Amino acid sequence: MAAAHPQSTEGPRAAADPARALALQTAVTAFFRRRLGADAEVEDLVQEVFVRAADQLGLDDEEYARAYVFRTAASVWADRHRRRLARRTDQHVPFDPERHGETDDDPASRFDAREALRAASAALLTLPERTRTIFVLRRIEGMTVREIASRLGISGSAVEKHTAKALERLLAHAGDLR
Repeated sequence: MAAAHPQSTEGPRAAADPARALALQTAVTAFFRRRLGADAEVEDLVQEVFVRAADQLGLDDEEYARAYVFRTAASVWADRHRRRLARRTDQHVPFDPERHGETDDDPASRFDAREALRAASAALLTLPERTRTIFVLRRIEGMTVREIASRLGISGSAVEKHTAKALERLLAHAGDLR
């Protein structure tokens, strides 16, 4: 049978000496700062260590308490590493408004965008079917003139004429809406 760890007479959850607790916190913070630098995550990791080690902070044997806290810190560090690997955090791309576009949660802007989309859809529906098909394949699907011509069995110049006709009609329809 293993020997019991030396605990204070007040029980395992006894409040530790504030000076000793502060010294341990400072040491554990330094432990994580050496590994992460000035990362904001340091404080979260320190807190996790003390939450896990809360039962042992009332230990009378200061050396054992310190060893236990640092063993817990090493465990927290290993857990962090495993989580980062599992979530592939090193492959995450930070959000960049210039690259990803700004999000506008303004209800009026969303309504305006929906209305513009509805108007564009309605304008597309006014086009003759073949012209609409060619326009969608060219401008929305991104197919080349040659691919569309081959697919529809028409010449490349016919594809260009239908695309130009669609653009003229859509621009005229947009002008009517203003």
